[in-house]
Amino acid sequence: MTDTHMSQNRFFSTREFSRNSLWFSGHFPDNPILPGIAQLSIVLDMIQQAATTKISIQEFKRVKFKQIIKPDDLLEIQAVRSEKEPDTYSFMIQVRGETACQGVMTLKSKSIISAEGEKNDC
Repeated sequence: MTDTHMSQNRFFSTREFSRNSLWFSGHFPDNPILPGIAQLSIVLDMIQQAATTKISIQEFKRVKFKQIIKPDDLLEIQAVRSEKEPDTYSFMIQVRGETACQGVMTLKSKSIISAEGEKNDC
């Protein structure tokens, strides 16, 4: 992330990807656009930076992709943690003042089961 701000329940970051980014590889060679999975990953990465444990995605709801994101577009990424459901975040990515992607993401802490069968949080 190029610039990240976090408060207790709000996250904000900006980011740009050049044409050489692996996210644009093959999507599409003559007209590169940022894939939807990349957009969701960017939001997760921003939240993960602030988390004290490893997290993973449990579910997405109401995700909408509204604008095409091209190389070198400045992305403004926002996520707000729900007060009622602390593992749930409403998120939005904007480009040039327009919403490119929005939705709701529910996360969970990752855990590892050791060889002895004990469950350990990462």
